[in-house]
Amino acid sequence: MPTDNVFRFLGRAENYDRYRPSYPDALYDYLRDRVPLESGDYVADVAAGTGIFTEKLARWGQPVYVVEPNEHMMAMAKHRLADQPNCSFFDGVAEATGLPARSAGLILAAQSFHWFDPISTKAEFLRIGKEGAYVGIVWNKRRTDSPFGSGYEEILRRYGRNYPDVSHSTIGKAEIDAFFAPSIPEYSAFPHTDWITYETARGRLASYSFMPEPSSSAFADVEAALQKLFDANQMGGIVSLTYDTRLYLGQLAP
Repeated sequence: MPTDNVFRFLGRAENYDRYRPSYPDALYDYLRDRVPLESGDYVADVAAGTGIFTEKLARWGQPVYVVEPNEHMMAMAKHRLADQPNCSFFDGVAEATGLPARSAGLILAAQSFHWFDPISTKAEFLRIGKEGAYVGIVWNKRRTDSPFGSGYEEILRRYGRNYPDVSHSTIGKAEIDAFFAPSIPEYSAFPHTDWITYETARGRLASYSFMPEPSSSAFADVEAALQKLFDANQMGGIVSLTYDTRLYLGQLAP
């Protein structure tokens, strides 16, 4: 299993693109209303993965920078966003995006900030952001207050390699506040429920970088545990996973 933050998702891109959850419309509506963008202001989606989060951003009509270092993820993003001519694609990382200086009115990182070096990333975001630019940090946080949700979490903890160390749960309010300091970011949460089949649940597990490779014998144990959990909770062949999409939004200060 690769440990590098870029390459650890090798072989995961297809499952990531097909089975990871999207983000609630209320989040995009909030960003659109809260952030004052002029018609030509760029929106930067940093560590965009396969473009799941970018897709609804692009529908705003603003020009969009899509920044992603993993070539397989980028290929998926280009396919997903093929009908969005306002998207420009950059092979870069959060610490060195390759974007023009002072060009972005809104910089976003969805499901990715926990992979970044915060000091170098802050310097880069200050470089690429226009005066008064906003930064948004987003995570889909899965809830565990249902039988299926808690059982799903138990599977991740039982079979995921270093799961507690690489989960976005390692980043808390103190780390976020330190990144934005001396300014203070706003915090908002947007609940949404994802109704999924066994195939989707399996594919989502296979998309996590810390889980056994889907082709490995170890993943057969994951499948067996998931099938048992799914069968015990499904109704009509589906179960629900509920998320709170967390947003930290603010303006960076040097």
